[in-house]
Amino acid sequence: MLSKNRYDQVIDLAVELVTMNPAEIDYGWIADSLQQVLECPTATFSEVGKDGVKGLGWPETRLTSATMTEVTRRNMERHPLIQHYVHTTDRRPLAVTDVTTMRSWRSSAVGSDIRSVTGFYDHLALPLLSPTGTMRAFALGRPDGSFTAQEREFVERLHPVLIALDSRARLARPTATAPRLTPREEQVLELVAAGLSRRLAARRLRVSIRTVDKHLETIYRKLGVNSHMQAALWLRGSR
Repeated sequence: MLSKNRYDQVIDLAVELVTMNPAEIDYGWIADSLQQVLECPTATFSEVGKDGVKGLGWPETRLTSATMTEVTRRNMERHPLIQHYVHTTDRRPLAVTDVTTMRSWRSSAVGSDIRSVTGFYDHLALPLLSPTGTMRAFALGRPDGSFTAQEREFVERLHPVLIALDSRARLARPTATAPRLTPREEQVLELVAAGLSRRLAARRLRVSIRTVDKHLETIYRKLGVNSHMQAALWLRGSR
């Protein structure tokens, strides 16, 4: 069970994330805060996208950007967790042992390589929103074992807040590749985000449920999400 001090740290982090100015988002600060709350000596951030690969690591004195970028590049096609996020729309926090066994992971070349660089085998990833075919995620690890069920529950509760902050920050710095929804897609998303069922949204828009489903499929693909909640978080962050 988490101590009161660590529980208070979780609450403080959640409050800070909610009130943080999106233009001032600092991934290093977020990584440092997550390390303190979960008592992890190491944190990394990896991005695999259509424009290339990027890696960050903390503590920076040991895990430099060049080091993490290179280790991500040489292992991205073999790392089971990276491949899971790249090839699916699943953006839940997962441990590497959720997609493979620890025995297989420890005996693999990529597992040994990650261990030699970061100092841990099992690690917990907190993915941010990204389209299918790409991945952006923090990873936290310890050399002495896995995360408890309670720790993972706290991470899962913090995760939507982190996603919303990141989405707001990315929208504050728009790029040519930022997702764009059509006016009709925005209408569908607004109704669903407001809590309407697909049937009620279809009735409100005077279209079939099948049409609403087609719009939702397109919206999810554009935003790189797989649930109404994640799409609603993106919409809230864009306002």
